Amino acid sequence: MANIILEAEQYLEHPYTPNRKDNYLPNKLVVSNTQFTRVEQRLFEYFVNQIDHGSIDPKHGMLIRIPLDKVKEFITPRQILAVTKSMAQKVMTFFDLSKPNLEFKHVPMFSSISYNEDNNGHLEFKSNSQLSPYLANLGTQYTRYDFKTILEFKSIYSTLMYKLIRLHVGQNRTTFIYSIEELRKLLQVDKGKYTNLNDFKKRVLEPVKVELNQINGLPINFDYESCGNKQRNVTHLQFTVQTAFNLSQSEKKEFIEATVINPKLVNIKLEEILIKNYNFRENHRNIILSAKEKMNKFATLHIEFENNLHPKVKNKTAYILACLDMISKRNSSVK
Repeated sequence: MANIILEAEQYLEHPYTPNRKDNYLPNKLVVSNTQFTRVEQRLFEYFVNQIDHGSIDPKHGMLIRIPLDKVKEFITPRQILAVTKSMAQKVMTFFDLSKPNLEFKHVPMFSSISYNEDNNGHLEFKSNSQLSPYLANLGTQYTRYDFKTILEFKSIYSTLMYKLIRLHVGQNRTTFIYSIEELRKLLQVDKGKYTNLNDFKKRVLEPVKVELNQINGLPINFDYESCGNKQRNVTHLQFTVQTAFNLSQSEKKEFIEATVINPKLVNIKLEEILIKNYNFRENHRNIILSAKEKMNKFATLHIEFENNLHPKVKNKTAYILACLDMISKRNSSVK
């Protein structure tokens, strides 16, 4: 369906596309500041989910319609009036983290938000045209993240930290440093709240660690430590992220080391995994365990499965047999 220009060239409609898996948000918006409640954040993610970034016109606002049955999955009609009224008054603040007090810009996000107007069955967002150039500035400077994951978070801090981590991982950075002042701003912690570092860790960072580690599909593990020379007055934190890929690579390395140190124990453990986790025939198990190359490849695939690196594979046993050239891929029933 073609995009539709409405209302005297003021708004470009982005027709609703169901079941979009990923959200894409320009990096400049990820590190911007908008004080959302958790419910407002979920509505905003629905808005982002329906943006066709390739067709944004920087001179016009956007019109996004979300069917009411989708909206009602996480917000009641009783809540919707207050939440949308509050969202319609929100501004997006863009700033330079290195000069937060010198350069910033406040941009109103929406010119209007309507709910079931004229009984049309939609929640309708009309974005401010001043926001369009920021949303259109994708290029390579965008953050990709999972739509369903972002809706399931309970904490707004988890939502913001998840996007921040996805920003860095998307640029192949698994280590990054923020000052505590910058981090409080990015996670939108209210001034005067959790000013003690131990409280900030306990009430913000630790709950976020737990929630990101419980993501369905591809959990994110991260650690942080104080950095710099100041021991009593810590000003910066360094974060280290372990993605599913990082974890699988680490576990593969550990496996290789274990085969050198205690190959007999490794064989016993692999046989247990072959029996417990998969539906191999006995002759297939014996072939895998007796051939070092096949055994190593099986271990690699098993580690990748454990870290959810092959989410589309339905029949893991057949997939492994095909990868080990023990059955033809045509007959493997792998989808």
